[in-house]
Amino acid sequence: MATRPQPKLLAQGKPRTLGGSSRPWRVRLYAPGAGNNKYQVYFRAPAGEGEPWKRVLRRAASEEEARKIFAQAEAALDTEQALPVGADVRAARTVRMLGEEYLKDSIERGKQPRTMEQRESRLNAHILPTIGAVPVTKWRVEHSRKVMEKGSKTLFSNRGREDLRGQLAAMRKLAWRLDWLDRSVDPLDGLEIGRANVLHGATAQYVDPRLRPETRQVRAMADAADKLCGPDGTDPQMIRLPMFGTKIRVAGFGGLRLGEQNALRAIDVFFERGYVHVNGSWITPRKAAGFRGPVKNHTLHEVPLPKSLMHDELLPRVKELLGLPAKATFQQVINAQEAERQRRASRAAREKDTSVAWWNYPVPPEDELWLFIDTATGLPVKPELHNERWHRVRAWVDQNDPDNAWPRTIVYRNLRHHAATRWFHEELGESWEVVGQYLGDKLTTVLNHYVRAGEDALRDSVNKLAAR
Repeated sequence: MATRPQPKLLAQGKPRTLGGSSRPWRVRLYAPGAGNNKYQVYFRAPAGEGEPWKRVLRRAASEEEARKIFAQAEAALDTEQALPVGADVRAARTVRMLGEEYLKDSIERGKQPRTMEQRESRLNAHILPTIGAVPVTKWRVEHSRKVMEKGSKTLFSNRGREDLRGQLAAMRKLAWRLDWLDRSVDPLDGLEIGRANVLHGATAQYVDPRLRPETRQVRAMADAADKLCGPDGTDPQMIRLPMFGTKIRVAGFGGLRLGEQNALRAIDVFFERGYVHVNGSWITPRKAAGFRGPVKNHTLHEVPLPKSLMHDELLPRVKELLGLPAKATFQQVINAQEAERQRRASRAAREKDTSVAWWNYPVPPEDELWLFIDTATGLPVKPELHNERWHRVRAWVDQNDPDNAWPRTIVYRNLRHHAATRWFHEELGESWEVVGQYLGDKLTTVLNHYVRAGEDALRDSVNKLAAR
């Protein structure tokens, strides 16, 4: 009987004695033998804790793929990393599994709840319904294009589409890092997003001046909120937010984000220095209780506010929170604030976590000294309720003060744009670098939002032509 020909040996690795073997062994690559069209790579891999390594066979359809497996096995054995897995395991690693790993990795990186909600929402709404069952090893640009096509049906802004593409890019990077996808394969190569029209000299993040409210409009909205939500208000739903007018002024003349406004406490107001210390943000995850978390970008900053706002509106509220009589002197308030800060600092010094200080010492939300609350809960208001009351105030101004009506196209968060441009930069004459410090933003972010090259020259030309 004729002997069966042995497959040709194409490559073999260095001798090894790993896995309790008494004789040296090597990683070996064989060409297809008789009656077989698959290349074969043999090596040994751990079988279990304390057990001898078992012999493993990996097959490949092409020599290129086989040599890749051979190189991976050699590199893994050299560095004691995970050895190449079988085809069944690679096929089971779908984009859905990659999405789960992506969310887990985001949590481990300390991403905030709102960020996690956005990433999970994009994953469930656009990525998984389209390519969730696709093995990661077979993920290609045509799959990514399908995701973007689905997203374009509900994501109408260029920013939304950029965020979706950015999440695909982050998942691609994770797939490379986990070695689920060969680094020579780029499933986003050639995936383009239609460019948005931008003003000459402006970036894509530039905020159009039409979307920056004017000071008269800010004052009108705050005054209307005082009338509707203050002591003289008659609607029980509105008077749940008794400091709403003050809150609008803090946003419009301080530029604080909504979460930062909600997180302000009696001890964060430095009356003797004329500013508030922004050191936290009120976070309200979906289907979970709210809590006071870190400020955005973990950047603590001080924000100056008008003296009338500090002394006429915030000071009485701080007296109430600290249990002081209405006739308490200015110095008594300062002393009470400092005593509370010192009490928290002393307790923070006993914590194992050295990052805990007076401003982030954990206090149960129901016991915290919040400036702005929903009287029905005693806690900072939820964003949904806040926005609903905001629109009620806006509708009242539309009807009763039409000259200062608040445009529907300008949302509440654009009060921050008023503070940055019309108040800090134009009214107070602060440089953009100082504006960035007050907002807790990088200088590049501020310049991208508010500065347009050639704007001053355009204004000068318009003024010259006005006289002709």
